[in-house]
Order: sequence, then structure tokens, then C-alpha cells
Amino acid sequence: MEPIQIVIVEDDERIAEIQQIFAEKISGVTVAGIAHTILEGEEMLHVLQPDLVLLDIFFPDGNGLELLWKIRRNYKATDIVLITAAKEKNIFQEALRGGVFDYILKPLSYSRFQNSISRYIEHRKKLREITTIDQRDVDVFLHQEKHGFGHKEELPKGIDPITLQKVTSIMELIDSEGINAQQTGGRLGVSRTTSRRYLEYLVATGLIIADLCYGTPGRPERKYYKVSCQTTI
Repeated sequence: MEPIQIVIVEDDERIAEIQQIFAEKISGVTVAGIAHTILEGEEMLHVLQPDLVLLDIFFPDGNGLELLWKIRRNYKATDIVLITAAKEKNIFQEALRGGVFDYILKPLSYSRFQNSISRYIEHRKKLREITTIDQRDVDVFLHQEKHGFGHKEELPKGIDPITLQKVTSIMELIDSEGINAQQTGGRLGVSRTTSRRYLEYLVATGLIIADLCYGTPGRPERKYYKVSCQTTI
């Protein structure tokens, strides 16, 4: 089977780069192009007509849901995975009505991304192999709660999902100055060691970045930044 052609439509260049890195780790897929605006996405779709679009929702020049419906009208063979920070129920419902293959909430982890793309590869493979369907086939293809939206990522020992979400929320609000483990711990009400464990986990999954700062005398300070911040590393 030929590699699955993916187009990434994401306005944040750093997040788009992370998606590309994640995709290139998965056998059987190729990133055919990256668009940072709705207009670029439309042009790229017209030229490439990819198998799969990884689509954000919020763009300076439009709304990803509008592009979703254009894809449905004009590129019926192209599937869509939404990767977004949008948690509103009405947006999720419209995405379901638009027939998205998956809906992934940011911050994006590699394991969740890999799970989605691997299921998509298997989905296409099964569709190629069958000529007629029975109820079991229908259940496999349509019951996403078994394979998709209900997926719970397994966290390593020592990482609590509630605390992780709190750390992630803190990082979403951080500006270009970044934050250190002690400051994060102060906001959470936990020790510096505990906060650093969660921050380093987010670094390892590619959701945030870390850098050593030498601005003051003494030992360099390790600071953490969200991927959208422009930092020199």
C-alpha cells in the first residue's frame, strides 16, 4: 500500500513542526505539505488532494470548521483529524456531523497522535480488503468509542492526570519569559521537585520546551516555555 499522504493545517509553526516530527516517526505516512492559514490549506488541498488532513480550528484568517465543510463538499476522498484546543461541546458536535475520523485535544502527546494515525492506517487497509460488509465490519468502522474518542492514555508512574492537567494549564498561560520549576510549584502548591517531574514529562512528550538561562550569576536556571513562544534554544 502506498504511503498515506498527510497535509497539516495549523497556524502555529512550532505545533505544526511537532506534528510533522510525530508523523515522520510512523511508518506508512508522508507529510505532503504544511499550511499555516486557511487560504494556504485550500490551495494545498486543491494541488495535493491528500488522504488525510490534520486540521486546527482557530486561524487568524478563518475557522477550521469552515474548511472542514469545504473538504466534505469538494474532496470527498479526504479524511480529517481535528487537533485543537477547542473544548466547546457545540464545536465537537459539528465536527462529528462533519465526519471527522478523530478529535484530539491539545496539548498533543505522541502516544495519542500515534494511536490515531495507526488506527487510520488500519482503517484504510480494512476498507481496501473488503468487498461486502456485515454487522461486525460496521461495528469496527463506526464504533469509535472502542478505538478512538474513549482512548485513555497511560501515564508513567508518578504522573497524576489531574496534576498534569493543572501544569499544562499553567504552561498555556506562560509568556515568552518562561517559568521555572520553583515558580510552577508555587502556583500548584507542590514542591519544586514534584513540579519539575511534571515539567520534564511535558518536555519529553514534546508539549513544551526547556532551556538553560545564564542571565544571573551562579548556576544556570532551567526554564520552561510553551512551544508557541519564540525562544532561542
